[in-house]
Amino acid sequence: MKGLLNFIYAFALCVLLAAPASAPGGTVTFKKAFIEKYKNRATIDTTFIVDHAHPRPNPPKNDGDMHVAGRAQNDVGLPMVAEVMNAAGKTQASAVQDIHQDEGDNTPVAVSGVWRIWFEHPSTAAQIQFDPVPPAQNTNPDHCFEIHPITKFAGVAVPSSFQFVKGFAPHDAKTAFASYEKLTVSLKVSSTAVSINSAKAGFNYTDFFIEFAGKPQLLDDGGMVVLANVRGESQGELIAQNIRMIFVPDTPPAIQLKSHPPQEGDEWHVLGIPRLSLEAISSWVKAGGGDTSKRKLPYEMIIVGVE
Repeated sequence: MKGLLNFIYAFALCVLLAAPASAPGGTVTFKKAFIEKYKNRATIDTTFIVDHAHPRPNPPKNDGDMHVAGRAQNDVGLPMVAEVMNAAGKTQASAVQDIHQDEGDNTPVAVSGVWRIWFEHPSTAAQIQFDPVPPAQNTNPDHCFEIHPITKFAGVAVPSSFQFVKGFAPHDAKTAFASYEKLTVSLKVSSTAVSINSAKAGFNYTDFFIEFAGKPQLLDDGGMVVLANVRGESQGELIAQNIRMIFVPDTPPAIQLKSHPPQEGDEWHVLGIPRLSLEAISSWVKAGGGDTSKRKLPYEMIIVGVE
């Protein structure tokens, strides 16, 4: 009997050690007015205080981004970072230089870029929008809100940064979208705000093919949105269906969308990053989803490169 008990204990211990630890999540409360303002915009325009910036862009093999931590109290009101894509490129050099000049001077500077909500670096403490945000202590404070990628910094526009990063291997579509499709959120609604709780998420830059499933529609800021199906390779297995694809104004992907309007069924090879869909959150709230709910995390893809 003792031998049997020892076997059961050893087996249970092996199962426990082999089981993956649940990823810690985070909770962020957004004002309903903020959700309504940005649900159909690709971008946000704000004034941003640069607290800390990487001394140099990441090498291309590590994604080529330039990370900047700071504050946009009036418009965002959350701990946040902003990132320049393909930051080592010549056309981004002036913006990178301006970032370093503004680092730590506590002076707001005009910044535009893609708003992005994603639970990749969540805080264990709940974050409430427009509570006072202290200066960041490093380039990667706990956060779920980003301006990523930046499109303009201190008047210097960098839309050409939206392209595949040479020397970088993005995530494959099958793995990344399998993760996106499994994510869930818990929502709690009040008269003025929506609290969103999610497990830790990942899989930023993803390489995939989109098959257009509808006609592009204009967003409030001049960007475009279009529904598309997702494949890992041309004419390959269908991975996800009817995902909102976001094209950012004046960037190469948006320019191609306007100059070569796709027909339903056309296929493009793209690079994208995920974000929470505020449009879906708004629709759920307006449909009377209830005071509390757990549901599949609604996501959309920001198209940051086209080949």
